[in-house]
Amino acid sequence: MKLIDSLYAYPWKGNDNNCSSYVLSGVLNDGKHVVVDPGHLVTPYYREAGLDRLLEEMRRDGLDTALIGMVVLTHGHPDHAESAIILRNEFGAMVAMHESDAPAYSGMGGKVDVFLDEGTLELGAEPTTILQIYHSPGHTPGHITIYWPAHRALIAGDCIFYRSTGRSDLPGGDSRMLGRTIERLAELDVDCLLCGHPYGHPGIIQGKEAVRDNFGYIRNILY
Repeated sequence: MKLIDSLYAYPWKGNDNNCSSYVLSGVLNDGKHVVVDPGHLVTPYYREAGLDRLLEEMRRDGLDTALIGMVVLTHGHPDHAESAIILRNEFGAMVAMHESDAPAYSGMGGKVDVFLDEGTLELGAEPTTILQIYHSPGHTPGHITIYWPAHRALIAGDCIFYRSTGRSDLPGGDSRMLGRTIERLAELDVDCLLCGHPYGHPGIIQGKEAVRDNFGYIRNILY
């Protein structure tokens, strides 16, 4: 579904565990799209279609899936990254992620074209789309979050959910780092917070006050 201008959200609606995906439409050269976290190809337990469902939802919104030119992965867990392998091999999309999470993705057979670290990411020809990439460890060592200043939108991956946070007890997780990450992200000017999973909520938190309240609730439970 279209949220604002070129930003589309696809919350996961299945029964199995899979992530929500986000699309930045037409921001690359030749009108190509960026997909953030395409999720599982097929979910592990109930065998629900992940990638096919995402592509169908994009088509219903009028997005040409043949124009997927880049996949950005917030981190390397399979429920966020598995479908990137197909989008690279069969659609020709580049895959971008933080180097610290690349070993997890490579273990699934994935290849990375661009390593992202802290800083500005400029996409497309003039006028360029400017994103801010934040290294946001805690859930995984190489987790990143993506801030689109023009829309004050933050794609948070598995750092922040509705009234909850990502896990830090998995390999590579660190609760203190996650706390520092959340404190840092809470300082951004965010009107639209886009979570990596729809846990107990669609995972799309809109409005500056609602976003601020969510960060406040999380800080209270952390400290």
